[in-house]
Amino acid sequence: MLWGSSGIFADALVARGVPPESLALLRPVVGGTALLLGAAFFRREALLPGWRGFILLAGVGGVATALFQVAYLMSLATAGVPTTVALLYLAPAFVLAASGPLLGEWPGPGQIALGALSVAGVWLTVTGVRGVAAEWTAAGVGWGVLAGATFASYTLLGRYATPRHGSAATVLHSTVSACVLLGLALPLSGHSIVLPSTDQAWVLLVVFGLLTMALATSLYYDALGRIEAGRAAIASTLEPVAAVVLATMLLDEGLKPLGWAGLAMVVAGVAGGYAMAASRSRQEARADQPR
Repeated sequence: MLWGSSGIFADALVARGVPPESLALLRPVVGGTALLLGAAFFRREALLPGWRGFILLAGVGGVATALFQVAYLMSLATAGVPTTVALLYLAPAFVLAASGPLLGEWPGPGQIALGALSVAGVWLTVTGVRGVAAEWTAAGVGWGVLAGATFASYTLLGRYATPRHGSAATVLHSTVSACVLLGLALPLSGHSIVLPSTDQAWVLLVVFGLLTMALATSLYYDALGRIEAGRAAIASTLEPVAAVVLATMLLDEGLKPLGWAGLAMVVAGVAGGYAMAASRSRQEARADQPR
């Protein structure tokens, strides 16, 4: 739900003169700084995950996080918001396909069906916004699919790394490493970093980074230490639902009937996934009771 507020903050900052290329770096810098300070004061063990943990989190996690920022930015620039979000939320399908061979968490038929329902609902929701048309270009589709794949890698990495190194270390090192990589890559690619020019824009940027980078990602990785990757990926489809509701309330971008149907499909898919998990937990509890 916190991730769903990203569009509101991004729109406000771009309107105040901060280009999307700069936001791709500034948001994780704010979030990474908050995570670093939090670890230094409260979770010092997260600062030193061991050399193997550091290679995994800062190496694989940093590259995945940086690639996602770039792919998401380029998809927005070449295809627009509806197409980008629709392609981004192919991620649950990628996770369900990869979680079995990579994590040993093979999804059942019910989970696959609910994942497909949620993905279809996202597509209907983001393409059912009044006055906003999806743009399908080869470059935009390519960047959007890459954004979905790298977003799926967040989930797979978090599910593998969090039980081993903790959610604090996972989000901290992947975020800080992504900042370093983006700080090197953006100037080399000809993009200058534009800082906010007003106090109001700085406040928006700080809140943007704290809520949608530090807090949201920390909560997601913490959840991945407790539940399987497929279920977390399906739950993440609530992000565009939150985005559409906020856009309807704050930006006067309402949904067409097809969009509302898609929103209901997403909610049904997420709720169904958790209902299945609760039912399975009750059955396991009954099976463990002495006869």
